Amino acid sequence: MSVLSRRLRKRLRQIDGAPAQPARPVERAASEPVRVGEPGLSRERLIARVGGSPQPAPREPQSISGPLEELAPGEIVECDCGRFWLVAGPAGEMLPHGAAILDGFKRLLERAPATGRLGQLQGLRPKEVALLDTETAGLSAAPIFLVGMIVWQGDEVEEALCVQMFARDYAEERAVLARAAELLAPRRALMTYNGRSFDLPLMRERMIYHGLGACPEPRIHLDLLHVVRSLFRGVWDNCRLQTLEQRLCGRSRWDDIDGARIPQAWHDFIASEDAAQMADVLDHNRLDLITMLEALPHLQAASDVT
Repeated sequence: MSVLSRRLRKRLRQIDGAPAQPARPVERAASEPVRVGEPGLSRERLIARVGGSPQPAPREPQSISGPLEELAPGEIVECDCGRFWLVAGPAGEMLPHGAAILDGFKRLLERAPATGRLGQLQGLRPKEVALLDTETAGLSAAPIFLVGMIVWQGDEVEEALCVQMFARDYAEERAVLARAAELLAPRRALMTYNGRSFDLPLMRERMIYHGLGACPEPRIHLDLLHVVRSLFRGVWDNCRLQTLEQRLCGRSRWDDIDGARIPQAWHDFIASEDAAQMADVLDHNRLDLITMLEALPHLQAASDVT
């Protein structure tokens, strides 16, 4: 088990209502690769960032300084296009109720109606679907430094993986995009939040820039932002993903990095190699992914009555 700070243990105890247990430090040789399925701090950090208040007071993340290897355990992946840092683990461990979220998604696919806002999901199996969320160094034409995905190796809950491909510098973007394309290519369906207007167009542009050819695009693309707008435009103040998270999933992020700070956080990491803010960004990305899955049954229920 990775070492948790006193601050994180206290926050976990407040959320889970259980006494915090002392963490045991683990020694790891510098050359020893981290297993792909090893979640490290990810689950604890994610739990600590999720609160029950629908309107949390804004606060800045109180992050722990340190190298990437300690704050975001993973492994270096090398391919023909270069190398990148891979953080991966069971998607069911992203939140305390993560397995229930994944099971709900599987059941939704089994009973999805042929028509309606989520009709595109009918007949799909979990392993045919990918969820995708990117983090970039800016807006138009900016590098993509993180591609987060939830993919299934099979159709069972325990076969769902959260995979985050991270570029530790500008040169590693090419390998990140190449690996993301490999994961996306065999899928029949893609789920995003504003991916139709932002993530996919930027991936197309950056892949062409790096000479990687066309970006694989599954036949079905369910952009949940369009579903949310069709249901709640004019009802909610806005249709941001975190508004959806508050309204439908019943939770708020009370220690999340501001999205506007993410591009500069990456540039700062490259300059300093302090991964504190990057650990926050990885948490932010994982929560975006799991929120899309968790919101689906609520969106289906709302669609049934409108």
